[in-house]
Amino acid sequence: MRTWSGEISVGDWEQYYLGLDGGAHQKALSALDIAYRDGVRADEPYLTVPVESVRRAALEFGDHAAADVLRDRFDLDSPSMLGRGLQLVFGEDGLEKRFLDDPALQLRYIGYRRRFAKYVMPMPAEVRKALA
Repeated sequence: MRTWSGEISVGDWEQYYLGLDGGAHQKALSALDIAYRDGVRADEPYLTVPVESVRRAALEFGDHAAADVLRDRFDLDSPSMLGRGLQLVFGEDGLEKRFLDDPALQLRYIGYRRRFAKYVMPMPAEVRKALA
């Protein structure tokens, strides 16, 4: 049985955020009393939260970024929501690692984001199972 301990910075969590979760990320921030005045991302990226709270954000609210930061932190055997989202937007596989380190690709995504503003990508059962 996995122990969900430690803390995660909000900035590390939000690096995986694409906005294809139907507002789940913002619901999670609200539930944790984390301010996000721009309506999207936390005001304080250096704030840390318990791993269990991030896990709850993924399971209870369907926060894709939460699922992915835990996937990477704990080496979970589950699909990457970031990878799936980037594949949907760009039609190309294998962009997740590059997206995390490439500001040009991040900016390119912002240019495409409006087309997918209303799209909600469901969280697969295998992701939920890995977090259980």
